[in-house]
Amino acid sequence: MGKTGQDAHGAVYLPGELTSFVGREGEITEVKDLLSAARAVTLVGPGGVGKTRLALRVAGRVRRAFAGGVVFVDLASLQDADLLTYTVAGALGIESRSPSGGVGVLTDFLRDRHMLLVFDNCEQLADACAELINTLLRAASWVRVLATSRQLLGVTGERRWQVPPLPVPDPDRPGHPAGAPGSAALTLFAERAASVTDFTLTDENWREVARLCRRLDGLPLAIELAAAGTRVLSVQAMLERLDGRLRIPASPDRAAPARHRSLAAVVDTSYDLCSPQERLLWARASVFAGHFTLYAAEQVCSDVTLPADTVLDLVTGLVDKSVLIAERRSGEVRYRLLDTLAHYGRERLREAGEEDTQRRRHRDLYLSLAARLEEDWYGPRQVERCQQMQAEHANIRAALDYCLTTPGEGATGMVMIATLIYHWTAGGHLTEGRHWCARALALDPDPTLERISALLASSVLAARQGDGAAALRGLAEYRAIARDFDIEIMEAHATAIAGYAALTGNDPESALAGLWEGVQHMRRLGVPPEHHLYMSALASLALLQMGEFDQAAASAEEVRRISAGVGEHWFLALALTVLGCVEFGRHAPQAAAEHAGAATKIGGDFGDAPTVGTSVRILAWVAMAGGDHRRGAVLTGVWLGIQRRTGAADHLPAVLDDITEPLDASARAALGESGYRAAIAEGADLDLGQAVAFALGTEARAEKAARNDTHSLTKREQQVAELVAEGMSNKEISHRLVIAQRTAESHVDHIRAKLGFSTRAQIATWATRRSGNAASGPQ
Repeated sequence: MGKTGQDAHGAVYLPGELTSFVGREGEITEVKDLLSAARAVTLVGPGGVGKTRLALRVAGRVRRAFAGGVVFVDLASLQDADLLTYTVAGALGIESRSPSGGVGVLTDFLRDRHMLLVFDNCEQLADACAELINTLLRAASWVRVLATSRQLLGVTGERRWQVPPLPVPDPDRPGHPAGAPGSAALTLFAERAASVTDFTLTDENWREVARLCRRLDGLPLAIELAAAGTRVLSVQAMLERLDGRLRIPASPDRAAPARHRSLAAVVDTSYDLCSPQERLLWARASVFAGHFTLYAAEQVCSDVTLPADTVLDLVTGLVDKSVLIAERRSGEVRYRLLDTLAHYGRERLREAGEEDTQRRRHRDLYLSLAARLEEDWYGPRQVERCQQMQAEHANIRAALDYCLTTPGEGATGMVMIATLIYHWTAGGHLTEGRHWCARALALDPDPTLERISALLASSVLAARQGDGAAALRGLAEYRAIARDFDIEIMEAHATAIAGYAALTGNDPESALAGLWEGVQHMRRLGVPPEHHLYMSALASLALLQMGEFDQAAASAEEVRRISAGVGEHWFLALALTVLGCVEFGRHAPQAAAEHAGAATKIGGDFGDAPTVGTSVRILAWVAMAGGDHRRGAVLTGVWLGIQRRTGAADHLPAVLDDITEPLDASARAALGESGYRAAIAEGADLDLGQAVAFALGTEARAEKAARNDTHSLTKREQQVAELVAEGMSNKEISHRLVIAQRTAESHVDHIRAKLGFSTRAQIATWATRRSGNAASGPQ
């Protein structure tokens, strides 16, 4: 599910709703009122009752009340409590790179923000969630939390709100028409059934539907699954099947609540309605964490009993039956099982004795994808591979967890962790990468090649975080073991990484010596120059910090030449940053801006915040030098915000301070203290995508074009845009405006075309800002 973007009041990161939301207006109002009075509200209820959808709808309704924004934290696939803080940081757009750990980074980020955090599916990590939420609420007095869980969390001051099932009209009440109040369950069934058949709710069939919904205790998930079953069964036939199942509790616990038995019965029925191969795919797909692609399903789930060329049709069948949910993300279709259905599939997999086999196949797939990342790193597919691994982060976690919890798989885990080194570094997961390294290394102390690879990865990650002592400790063990294997290239890497640790420890002279020694060693071994680019790029940075501008520029140009020859970008960004600093130091701001702008774009493509921060700082200097003090201050705020959120080492050379410090002072004087601080705060609050857009000017151009095109929207289109901003689907808009759904869809398409937008989120952002400006009036 995509994010809804950001409105004028702050970041709004909520998953888009793929289907219409039915009923719950009274519940929404009650939860909103409760949230206004309590800092922690937990929506409690059984699986399938609609906790997540209600939380999302409430969050969407109250988003304008939170100046710092609303952020959704999905915990459905998280099993390791140690990764909770990293997951929350990721949802907030904070790259938890600080070696001190994630909680401090979170509290620092949230302390002065007026935000709503939505924690979804907390029951698997209830104690860890409660501890973290308590910590955040104590540290950040303006933060509120809306959580969903099957149990109360135990947060201080927590208010519990039991999510009720949907109301169902009494089918035996005489004269009760289909459209009577309180028939949200019937409406939900009718809408979902109409999406797979030509079903229409009428005065003749509503009683039958009502009996079915009552049999399902009004549970939304159960109703949706039953509606999907109307493709092959009549409502009466569905009732008969459920009657048979509900006579015997579906749960092993015969005292299980009736609602649990109802959901289990309808899930069993949905399973029965699947073909044998669809059932097999459902069970095998349960090993995925969160979303997965068709390619992944083909690789992990197929064998002689389920050929790969049948998987597409089987996936389509499961989507049609509402077992799988299909979503378009970043241009590709991805699939997922709802948490309840994933647990059911895992039980079937366990019963079939296939769980370990499928988890191993799942691990093998993501190990192979990690290997592709490593193989393609020095080439034109570098960005593509990095983005692919970002999309698969939850599955990477699941694969590593399998390695480190399954006897005999620890060595493979070490290899996988090391192979993912560029995912940890370029992808912004330094602290998490170190977490996995520590877990793996603690499992098996034997001096193996696999341990060597994990030690080197651990040292690289520590050095990048400026934790030189930890990097050198890892390198000492690495060298001790490597001597026994007598592999010469290992010493070259160790020497270079020791230099890297010196660089982040502000000792550029020692760093340069180690890095150049590593480069020369690689050359003697005949290693292709692109495979030691990191050494050369860091050497140019060391020269820059030493004030050796000519040598730094020459080294950076060599990196640029090699990178261009193979299509590499990540180390190119570092070289461009060095060149930007050099040109600014040479009083050539235009050339500095060109280099820094190119580095900013690359950093944005990778989602690499430290690269963006460093290059944006150069752009801030350029803006201030040109007299655009406010822009310079906002960009400085971006840099400071990234520094605060990531804990990344500052590689900007102190030798430029004599030039840059007067620029900051001039901007402060020109804007006044309050204006300067406001501009700094504005930049610090931008997320990475917004920061890149602002730095490159794309945000300003898009907003200007949208403002210029405002008059081209008809009155009806402006109404539709405002309803999109309220989070309504096309179907809901059609009901509100009493127009056909297809007409609503056409209006949305026209708005996108006229304003040059590609997503509903952009329309929502534009409409919210427009209404905010209208409310404030002329300045």
